[in-house]
Amino acid sequence: LTGEAPQIDGVLTDAAWSQAQPVTDFVQRQPNPGQPASLQTEVRVLFDAAAIYVGVRLHDPRPDSIFQPLGRRDLSGIASDWVHLFIDSYNDKRTAFRFSVNPRGVQKDVFHSNDFNEDLGWDAVWSSAAKVDSAGWAVEYRIPLSQLRFTTSTEGQGVWGFQVRRELARRSELSDFDPVLPDVNGFISQSGELHGLTGLRPVRRLEVLPYTVGRVTRAPGQDEDPFYDQNETFGSMGADVKYGITSDLTLTATINPDFGQVEADPSQVNLSAFETFFAERRPFFVEGADIFRFPVAFPYFVRSTGFGNDQPFYSRRLGRTPQGGAPNGVGFTDAPEATTILAAAKVSGKTRTGWSIGFLDALTAEENVRFMDDGDETEAVVEPLTNYLVARAIKDFRGGNSAVGVIGTYTHRELPDDGRLDFLTRDAFLAGVNGRHRFWGNNYEATASVLGTNVRGDEAAISNIQTRAGHFFQRPDADHVEFDPTRTSLSGWLADVQVEKLGGGRWRGGLYGHARSPGLEMNDVGFQRNTDWMLQGSWLGYHVNTPTKLFRNWNINANQWNGFTFGGERLTTGFNFNGSFQLHNNWGAYWSTDNEIEALRADVLRGGPAFVGPTYTNWNAGFFTDGRKKVSGEMWGGFFKEFGTVGGGWWTGAFLAFRPGGRIQASINPNLNVSQDPWIYVTQLDALGERRFVFAHIEQRSFSVSTRLSYAFTPKLTLEFYAQPFVAGGEYSEFREVADPRADDFDDRFHIYTPDEITFNADSMRYEVDLNGDGPFEFSFGKPDFNVKELRSNMVLRWEYRPGSALFLVWGSARSDFNPDGSVRFGRDFRRLFGRERGYDVPSTNVLLIKVNYWLNL
Repeated sequence: LTGEAPQIDGVLTDAAWSQAQPVTDFVQRQPNPGQPASLQTEVRVLFDAAAIYVGVRLHDPRPDSIFQPLGRRDLSGIASDWVHLFIDSYNDKRTAFRFSVNPRGVQKDVFHSNDFNEDLGWDAVWSSAAKVDSAGWAVEYRIPLSQLRFTTSTEGQGVWGFQVRRELARRSELSDFDPVLPDVNGFISQSGELHGLTGLRPVRRLEVLPYTVGRVTRAPGQDEDPFYDQNETFGSMGADVKYGITSDLTLTATINPDFGQVEADPSQVNLSAFETFFAERRPFFVEGADIFRFPVAFPYFVRSTGFGNDQPFYSRRLGRTPQGGAPNGVGFTDAPEATTILAAAKVSGKTRTGWSIGFLDALTAEENVRFMDDGDETEAVVEPLTNYLVARAIKDFRGGNSAVGVIGTYTHRELPDDGRLDFLTRDAFLAGVNGRHRFWGNNYEATASVLGTNVRGDEAAISNIQTRAGHFFQRPDADHVEFDPTRTSLSGWLADVQVEKLGGGRWRGGLYGHARSPGLEMNDVGFQRNTDWMLQGSWLGYHVNTPTKLFRNWNINANQWNGFTFGGERLTTGFNFNGSFQLHNNWGAYWSTDNEIEALRADVLRGGPAFVGPTYTNWNAGFFTDGRKKVSGEMWGGFFKEFGTVGGGWWTGAFLAFRPGGRIQASINPNLNVSQDPWIYVTQLDALGERRFVFAHIEQRSFSVSTRLSYAFTPKLTLEFYAQPFVAGGEYSEFREVADPRADDFDDRFHIYTPDEITFNADSMRYEVDLNGDGPFEFSFGKPDFNVKELRSNMVLRWEYRPGSALFLVWGSARSDFNPDGSVRFGRDFRRLFGRERGYDVPSTNVLLIKVNYWLNL
């Protein structure tokens, strides 16, 4: 660029643009891969010492038909015309910064990694403007070099990967300046290149984002509770910092972070022995999360393993709910809901030699619960001062087509001397190596990973790990594992290998192998459900990505798998078929069926012997409509059936989106689940010299409705509302105990208690079991029936009052109610939840929060 830089106003009349040679030959990716784009697009690129400028003219003979909804930044899930600008400033063919603009000037910025992955949590500070006119529409970009990561040669020469994609909504057409074909493996790796970047120098930067927040909480409570304040106020300050250590590496730090504007987790009922996985929503941890990913999970379609969310680094561990509690029998308590993150910092980036680096360290505070004990206020530690460290490095070879990576994590807790938290580990280590390699025209890819873990602590901590869900070393019929109560450390390992054909022609397929030893333990800073597995699997698919007479595209896939414990016990044998298609009118459908034959379930008795689980089948299907319409949606349903038992169920759900105007977006997402299970776990205890495993028959019902409404005053000022009422119930009956867990007949695996053996005591709300008929009961257990009602809602006014700076005004409300009544009547329960039934009150907690941050580029 020589002379004055173009003015960013969406009008391409500045003299500067005449200096750039336009690129015009766009090629379709869909609906007709490889064919010229149906409408002409022109792209011009300029740069100076401070920024890169891109001008795009999108010709359209019908400007009144351009899809141009107005919404908040990072608008997604809504049909719109778009210009997507991809800059692979590392030119590694694996990563790219994406800057998207729609005709109303709505911005979206995304970081792409691993050739496919998208990180919507990445945010940059950049300028753009769009304008619709009689010739179509136009977009102008100004992207500061400080927002990109790149290196140049000593002569100042640079080559970037570069791609521009046009999204033409009314024709469901995607076209690219450099062809991106669906039958070729990869996405970013198919981008073109931008040459002529002479004299560019990386910009060293320091960005500071200080914030202040004020909050008032009005919650129900008891007046006699000394810790209760009907209107609790809170104020805080903190800051996020980004500093360019070098042109390659960036330090991102957060001090006393606040996540008050983050949406609440969805409601659900978990009756399993395993922890529930929740997706990360906090901006500091979402941004740049791609570099810390390390592949360890067997394919998602093998649902019986529960491996789908397993990962060495699970950022929700940082700021978790405290793991300890107040002593039994004390009076009123005041416990923290989450652990305070005192500070966290991460270094990330990619060097000119192909090294991707990620290093994160976080310190969380010691947390205490206050409680009343004999009239005196005292406190106890419920979460120790803890340091979490995660380090990741990946080295690319062969232009990004091969790579080798390593990961290491370390968790250290300063446990209190009183021994109350000795059930927690003191130190936890993890180290792993992974690699990937594309070959035979990059259509085939092989990946492998190996990692090991070691945890150390008091005997109580290691015993806790050995006996909890996912390990169950105390199993009496498992000769290959042994519970040792004197251990003070535990080690384990995991290995995974996959070879897949992902491109080239219509056939796809893959082979998988996976193993994880009984002693593997990643849960200190990672997420893990099961161990003691050896698995084999494969899949074969046929994918048609070019339009036919009936379909825009379609595919069909078949999968099979087998799994065993390290002791040779068969845990799973199954197969899956699935497929999908899309019609020329943009309607489509999908279906899937899972089938597993009878196999052992090592975790059902939660430390008892393995149980033979019955054969089952699982079917689901759905269809979706044209998302470009003002009313669009998706509907799905399915059923589950066990053979040899009465177990089974069905579910249905829908998603309806409404776009009544250019500024308003609304959606509603109802879900209904109905099931019965004749072998649901209740409890286990000792009686008459034996361990008793009590099960029951359960009838379950649940219904939820997620509703969203947004209104955009401008692209910078938006109002969003979210609400999710949730009702669920479970009614237990036909209580039974395990008699022979490996019997051939399902009914022979249990002894159902007769009316003479079990009675319900309404005063204590407990079931009492008299096994020998001598009068006194041998054991009792609480009534497990449940009826849960929850309502979570919030409203967020977001104003980006200057680039990078925003004000949030948030109102949040939560209602929750529990009854030991398993009956579910949706009409009655929703009336109670919304306070519409006289004499029935569900208390609510309301929060009003205001948060302001201010971006400083120093």
